[in-house]
Amino acid sequence: MVVRKADAQRGRITVGQLLELGVDRDRIKRWAADGRLRREHTGVYTLGHRDPSPEGVYLSAVLAAGSGARVSHRAAVYLLGGRTGTAPRPEVTVPTTTHRRRPGIVIHRVRALPELDVAALDGIPITTLPRALLDIAPSTSARQLARACHEAWVRHEMTGQQVEACIARNPHKPGAAKLRRALGSDVTLSFLEDAFVDLLDAHALPRPRTNVDRHGDKVDCHWRELGLTVELLSYRFHASRQAFEQDIARRRRSNHLAYTYGDVVERGARTAAELATHLASGRPAAITAITPPRRTPPARGR
Repeated sequence: MVVRKADAQRGRITVGQLLELGVDRDRIKRWAADGRLRREHTGVYTLGHRDPSPEGVYLSAVLAAGSGARVSHRAAVYLLGGRTGTAPRPEVTVPTTTHRRRPGIVIHRVRALPELDVAALDGIPITTLPRALLDIAPSTSARQLARACHEAWVRHEMTGQQVEACIARNPHKPGAAKLRRALGSDVTLSFLEDAFVDLLDAHALPRPRTNVDRHGDKVDCHWRELGLTVELLSYRFHASRQAFEQDIARRRRSNHLAYTYGDVVERGARTAAELATHLASGRPAAITAITPPRRTPPARGR
């Protein structure tokens, strides 16, 4: 029974659960001394295998935080696919009746989480994605929040109505206005797109709409009033010749400019001058021929 319980919790088990299963405290101490139990947090041990994944780490944090705890904030956004990269440190939300402090875990206390703001993900108690985004809104940059909202829409088809319902359930939480703006904001999805927008700002050039639909194709940057479209091209994104050729064909249909990492980051001044000419002319841009680079661009490109 003990092994089965731990297996259901990614190798974790609490002292309270061991006691409920008939393991007395003296035996718990012996198992900890001989290595059968390995302490992970106060009151939480691993038995046998230990799942080192973020899911395992976050479940351990929930067990350590006590009854009613839920993975929340940035950790919840990460687990639910609204954020990529390195997993953030564990964050959990607990009822105000819980007064535990646990090193390595960020604990947030609330009077109560509305029933519609909680869920389970592969057995892990967690807040919903709209609630997690509302939680992180005050401390997240507008650009990062817009990107997280975009990923939530792509991966989970999260709607504005779901977010508004969450805001209505939590009328006193800060960040509601910022989250609403993020939902309606254009989003940049890569380092290269961020660098391009920064280049425009540095040269006082008007910002385009980003990652928008144009005649059935998603384009990176578009100035609707001028009929000007710019694509930001990284060979790393085109993992095969077929993908690269398909992107070239799309560019021919859309009649637009394209820039690489080198154009934006290494030759930014020249690119900005060229763009200024096109933006001032008010005419659609001519098609730019593109060939694959001979070397792989830096890893931070898209």
